Formats: sequence, C-alpha cells, structure tokens
Amino acid sequence: MTNKDLPNPNTIFDYLPMDNIDTDRVQKDVKNQYKKKFPKKFFKLAKSAESNSQDGYVIELDGRILKTPSKHKLLLPNIQLADALCEEWNALGEFVNPDHLPLTKTANSAIEKTAPNMGHIVAEMVNFGETDLLFYQQDTPEKLYSLQMLHWHPVLLWAENSWNVKYKTTFGINHIKQEQKILDHYHELINAMDEHQLSALYLLTTSCGSLLLALAFNAGILTKEGLNKAAFVDEDWQISQWGEDEEAQEIRNFKLAEISSFCTYLNLAKA
Repeated sequence: MTNKDLPNPNTIFDYLPMDNIDTDRVQKDVKNQYKKKFPKKFFKLAKSAESNSQDGYVIELDGRILKTPSKHKLLLPNIQLADALCEEWNALGEFVNPDHLPLTKTANSAIEKTAPNMGHIVAEMVNFGETDLLFYQQDTPEKLYSLQMLHWHPVLLWAENSWNVKYKTTFGINHIKQEQKILDHYHELINAMDEHQLSALYLLTTSCGSLLLALAFNAGILTKEGLNKAAFVDEDWQISQWGEDEEAQEIRNFKLAEISSFCTYLNLAKA
C-alpha cells in the first residue's frame, strides 16, 4: 500500500458510528460486532500535541491531525484527556474498530453534538432529572426494596444535605413533580460545565437512567463500582431470582464498558 492509499485521519471517522447508546440495538450490536468490516490500521503512532491555532490539544496520527466525522479538529481541553485518546489509538490491533475507541467517540460527540447545542442539552438534562430513577421505588418484594434503600437512599441523602432540598419519592411509576428549587440547582450545576464534561455527564446519565447517580459520581460520592451497583439494582435483583444467560451477560458487559468509559472521560475532562 502506498502513502496515497492510506486513509486520511480527516476522513477516517466516516467509517465509525457515533450513535449514543440505544438499548434496543445493544443485543444486535453485540451479536454482530465481530462481523463488521473495519478499515485497517493505517498509522504507526498516535501522539498528543498542543494546538497551534486554539487553546487545547490535538491528536496526531503519524503527524496528521485527527478530525471528527464533520471535519472539525478534534480539540481536547487538557493533556491528560489527549494522552488517554492516544493510548486507545495506539492499542488498536490490525483494524480501526470503533468499539475499541470509546473515549474518541465521546470526544466526537462533545465537539459535534454537544458544543453547538449546549443550552438544549442542559435543559434536556434538567428535565430528565425530574424523572430520576431514584424517585420511583418499589416496596415489594422486600429484598428489592432493601437493595434500593442500600444503594439509592445514601445518594438522595447526600443531595438533600448538600443542596438543602427535599426530594419526593414514590412507590410505582406515577409521575411526581419535584420542587423548582431542585431543577434550578440542576441547571446551575450542569450549565457550568464545558462541552466535554457535559457530553460525558449526559451519556452517563442516560446510560444509568439517573442524573443524581451521575452527579454523585462527578462529585466523588460514588465510585465506578458504586455507580454500577446503584444503576443495576433492579437487574441484579432479577438475576438473583432467575439467573442470567450468556447473551444477557454479554449485553450487560457491553453496557458496563460504556458506563466505565463515560466515567473515565468525565474524570479526565475535569483534570
């Protein structure tokens, strides 16, 4: 292969899907992940460099600057995040498999989807926070209720004590409206984030079904392990009752890997 035949990093992401997690498609994606055709790895070394034209850092693949699918410069806010992206590019095998580039996909989303729509995304997340997973509990069976109290109640208490608010919770699925003070505080917290932090928080929130869990992780109240336990309380209880088949385990592992990458990105974006 000659140099002119090598894919250009300006266009390589045309091959890579950028969709957010769609749980209806996860099972199919897991089954087909090894059947996909990916472009061959076309570079020897990925390294970070300061941008010559803007504040921030870029990724260079054999000296050529990496861009997003829409040809925006993939500009990162700090060296820690840039180096982490380089690590996942350098760890690629023979092919450029997007499943092995989770941090890069989140960076693409931050630049192409989040940055141009900051106000809309902040508003969407505030609205999401009013229907948080943690507000809708179950008092039966007793073991499930105990698990919810173990993993959810401390997060609710932390938020109430930290922000001087009081949450309304219910047993069941009937909608309950939270005080405007809570929503205003959400807006203040989220609106202060840049596009990289906001993108990671958004993806983490939608993956966990809970803005409160995502904010607790962001504040250092929950570890990754604690976040996963809280997000999968209902699923873990069902597994304890009925067991788990191999296919369900694959889907769960896929979701856990996604959540882990969003946590990593959020931490690095704050560095």
